[in-house]
Amino acid sequence: MLFRDTLIDGERCDLRVADDKITARVTIAPGSERLAAQPGEDIISGGLITPPMAEPHVHLDAALLGQRAPNKSGTLREGIANWSHLRDALTVEDITARALATAEMYASFGTLRIRTHVDTGSLLAVETLVGLKADFAQRGIELQVVAFPQEGILRAPGRREQWEQAMALGCDAVGGIPHFERTTEEGWDSVRLCFDIAEKYDALLDFHCDETDDPHSRNLEVVCANSLDRGFAGKVVTGHCTALHSYNNPHAAKVIELVAESRVQVVANPLDNSVLQGRYDHYPIRRGITRVDQLWDAGALVGIGHDSVQDPWYRLGTANMLDTAYMLIHMAHLTSEEQMRHAFFTLSNENHLPFGGPPTLQAGDKAQLLWWDREDPIELIIDRRRPRVFR
Repeated sequence: MLFRDTLIDGERCDLRVADDKITARVTIAPGSERLAAQPGEDIISGGLITPPMAEPHVHLDAALLGQRAPNKSGTLREGIANWSHLRDALTVEDITARALATAEMYASFGTLRIRTHVDTGSLLAVETLVGLKADFAQRGIELQVVAFPQEGILRAPGRREQWEQAMALGCDAVGGIPHFERTTEEGWDSVRLCFDIAEKYDALLDFHCDETDDPHSRNLEVVCANSLDRGFAGKVVTGHCTALHSYNNPHAAKVIELVAESRVQVVANPLDNSVLQGRYDHYPIRRGITRVDQLWDAGALVGIGHDSVQDPWYRLGTANMLDTAYMLIHMAHLTSEEQMRHAFFTLSNENHLPFGGPPTLQAGDKAQLLWWDREDPIELIIDRRRPRVFR
C-alpha cells in the first residue's frame, strides 16, 4: 500500500506499508524525492493518517447488558444497584461473548487499545477479562484491566479482600472509587490504600474520582497530592471528576493547578455524565462535565472515554470514539476551531497515555494506523465517519 500526499502529524507525506510494517515515510517539500509506486501496489491519495484511537475508560464486564436492567431513574446509584443484581448471574461464556463483541465494535471504528474497569465484586469477571488479553492481542487489540471496586473498598466486609485478590490475578492498574465510600475520611483512606497496593504490585492507578455534583467532594486533590508525594507522576488516571464542574471558582483554580503539577490525567466521560449528572437538580439542571477547557489551558493531561456501551448506566453507545468527542464539544462548550481539533486528536494522542504513549508512524513501526478520507478533523467529527482501519 502506498499513501500519497497524505496529511500526517501536520505534514504532507508519502508513506509505504508492506508486510504489516511502515517501510518508508517521506515529507513532501519543494525539491524532495517522492515515493514512486511499485508494481501491484495499491495507492491511496490525500486524506489524513493518524495512529489508532485508544479507549481509556470502559466497563467491558457490563457492556451490552443495558436491556436486561434498564435504568429507570437515570441515576448513577440505580445503575450501580442494577449492575449488582446482574453481577451474580455472570458466566465466563457471557462475559467473553460480550467483551469480544464490544471490542470488535471499537475496532471497526479504529480503536485498538482498550482499558477496561472490571468490578472486583466478581472475581469470575476479573479472571475472565485478564484471561482475554491474549485473545484481544490476536485481534490486533491491546487490553488493559483495572481492578475496580464498584461498591467501594471499605463500605462492607470482604470487599477490600476481593479487591486485593483481583490485583493478584493480574490486573494492570489499581482502581478506586473514593466518593462512594461511607465517609469523606474513608474515601481519603481508600485513596491511600490504592497507592499502597500499587506500590506493592508496581502497578498503575486509575480512580473513578468525584463522579458527583456535590461541590464538597474533594478526592481529586488527595489523589494529586499522593501522586506528587509518592512519585507516581504519569502513572495515575482519574475518571469523571464531575464535582470539579460544581466547585467554586477559586477552589477549582487551585485543584486544576494541582492536577497539572502532579501530571494526573483526567478522563472526561461525556456520554454517561451528560445524563447521569444533574439528577438531583431542579431547573436549571447541571450537566456535570469536568472543566476540560480550563484543564487544557493549565497544561493538564486530559483524555476522553466512552465509559459505557449499552450497559446498566447508559443504554446507548456504539463504541465509536468520535461520538465522545462530539458530545464533549457540545456539553463543555468546546466549539472554537482549535478546541474541536484538540478534541479529535485527543482520541489518538492523549488517550494513549495510560498505555505508555501514542504509537508512532515512522519507518520500521508496525502498520497500525487509520486513514481518514478527509483532512479536516472537524468534518470528521461532524459525520462521525469510519476510518479505514489497518491493524
